[in-house]
Amino acid sequence: MAFSVHALDNKKQHDSGKVVIVIVDRITWDDFLNADIPVMKALALQGAVGLMTTNPVGGQPRIPDNTYATIGTGAKAAGGPSAGAAYNIYEPYESDSAGESFFRRTGIKPGQGQVIHLGVAEMDKANRELKNQFAPGAIGNVLHRNGLKTAVIGNADLPIIKKREGKFRRHAALIAMDSSGLVDYGSVSPELLAADPKSPGGVKTDYDKVLALFRDLRDKADLVVLETGDTSRVDESRHIMLEEAADTARQKALVAVDTFIGELLREIDLNRDRIMVVVPAPPGDAMNKGRFLTPYITAGRGVAKGVVWSGTTKRGGLIANIDIAPTVTGFFGIPPVTGGGEEKTLFVGREIRNQPAENPFIKATDLYEDTAFLYNSRYPLVKTFINTQFALVILAVLLLVSGKKSVGRLVPFLLAYTVVPGVLLWGNFIPRPSISFMALAAVGLTVVLTVLARIMGRRDPLDPFMIIAGLTVIMVAADIFLGAPLAKTSPFSYDAMTGARFYGIGNEYMGVLIGAGIVFTGLVFDRLRPEAKINTVKALALVVFGIITYSIAAPHLGTNVGGTIAAMAGFGAAALIMAGVAVSKRSLAAVLAVTALVLAGFIAFDLTRAVEAQSHIGRTFTMIRNNGFEEIGNIINRKWQMNFKLIVTTTWSWFYFSCLLIILLAIRLFPAEVKRFREKYPWLHRFLPAVLTGSIFALIFNDSGVVAAAMMITYAIAPFLAGIIWFKQFEGK
Repeated sequence: MAFSVHALDNKKQHDSGKVVIVIVDRITWDDFLNADIPVMKALALQGAVGLMTTNPVGGQPRIPDNTYATIGTGAKAAGGPSAGAAYNIYEPYESDSAGESFFRRTGIKPGQGQVIHLGVAEMDKANRELKNQFAPGAIGNVLHRNGLKTAVIGNADLPIIKKREGKFRRHAALIAMDSSGLVDYGSVSPELLAADPKSPGGVKTDYDKVLALFRDLRDKADLVVLETGDTSRVDESRHIMLEEAADTARQKALVAVDTFIGELLREIDLNRDRIMVVVPAPPGDAMNKGRFLTPYITAGRGVAKGVVWSGTTKRGGLIANIDIAPTVTGFFGIPPVTGGGEEKTLFVGREIRNQPAENPFIKATDLYEDTAFLYNSRYPLVKTFINTQFALVILAVLLLVSGKKSVGRLVPFLLAYTVVPGVLLWGNFIPRPSISFMALAAVGLTVVLTVLARIMGRRDPLDPFMIIAGLTVIMVAADIFLGAPLAKTSPFSYDAMTGARFYGIGNEYMGVLIGAGIVFTGLVFDRLRPEAKINTVKALALVVFGIITYSIAAPHLGTNVGGTIAAMAGFGAAALIMAGVAVSKRSLAAVLAVTALVLAGFIAFDLTRAVEAQSHIGRTFTMIRNNGFEEIGNIINRKWQMNFKLIVTTTWSWFYFSCLLIILLAIRLFPAEVKRFREKYPWLHRFLPAVLTGSIFALIFNDSGVVAAAMMITYAIAPFLAGIIWFKQFEGK
């Protein structure tokens, strides 16, 4: 089915055209595929389709208060408890009208026909409390400052169930309003609802009235946001409905929406205008299954066939909710800044583009299933990994202190835990009909590789650790240079479902790469005799350090800023040790100075690239440059809050600080064994401070730095304890 693109006889023609956003909240990609909605499916194939992230700011819940606010802000935001409090000015409120109440709250007298939002001040305060300088109203601000008008039509009110203030669910106004809470035209009143005893709450959207109002406003408004509402009402009522009844109601609502969009497309000109079908959040039952991505459809001027793509995600078929705002303003050719004498960046997201795809639905479906599986498998697999590893290390120390000979049986397990990250890097290639099956397959592969490494490294107790560390470094670094196809699908890496990172290297593998790189180098040096051979490969080691650092820092590979600082600190300390320079405050200060120069160079390079190609470091620097140094404080605050939460509440911190303490106090716990270890493995022993240095910097400069620090120290504590165990048993014979 193709839609005609024609000029409308009874509308004033604008050179820029208009953007129409149709909100169909609380549906899933599966709903889209399975429903009888030929219009939306044909529109998706005529234009572009994909999936959208739905997370708001700072771990806030995916409820309309926050998800709509984030879309309207162009940055992750919170809405606050009054986020749905939009009204027509004539609606009753307090002792008189919503318009009068708005004047009392803002000092602004709204004009006739405007829609106002009474929660605008509360939302601004809510975001300030979260140290978030972005607040809803950004789209409206940019459009209004450039002489363009906005409109909102429709609501998701559920009057029968929500019998208290806050029953009004008019969140769509958050997308169309400016920071004063004003929308130029439209209606969000109950007049747009019709009684229907078969629908949740006994009401449904009166699409005839919505369409009639759209016809009245299409010549006036440049951005029109249409709230369909019915799918939201189904999800709000699901807890009091039988599952079959709720599913039937959702399908019925989708069919009605599809019919409405078919009528709507007769009223717009896709040669000049653009339509977006946006789902701010998935339904509650989908979120319970770890499915947080929602469908996104767009067509019209400037949209090619295929799947969506944005500079935020750099993944075909996936965009972020913060990309909607810059796409709207980009359609009109307006830069996303405040304008005036002192410009400030308003949006964090990037304009949505398109990529060709042979079968967009299959591509989006594969992405949807992959991200859901990885999200659901990540927690149990990674949690099991760190918990059992922590238990293993504590058990090994206890057995060592007690002098038990059985401690020797733990060495293969210590080695195995350095194997696991490399195995899980290939997570997408491990058979995964279920999480349990994938876990068993990963354990099997780990056992096989552990046995092979022990066979290949039987000449020396720590050779197996050297082999595994080297192979892991090669795999992880190669993956980054190839665009991280493995890291993007590994349960041991970041996942797109949460929207924290979409490309490059995540904190887990950043820690693996740095820790394994330093330990591998130390063990290689310890296997080289005489010392002259070591001197010949020191330069090669520095090259390897540089390549690893580049893979973490380079903008076109993803730029992990905290990882770059940690790599420079860890590898810099190792380089100082190789040069015979003591690791001191002065030498570390020199390393930090070089780190700053390296980062400055990468930032400068990133800023020379097209906006869509820039990594998040380039975008962050632009925000700091435009918004002032206050933005640096906001970034530090958000990252530290996340890091502090992880340090206080997770096993990662227990494992990391326990390992740190064991290494630092080893001379008191196992003096004879440490002496033998230092004599047999002098370079690994010397490099332990480099690993600790890198881990401390990872802890400080990353928003989940304790994870990176723990992974870094894994590659130090495992061979260190294995060596101590070996010498303990050797001396006992």
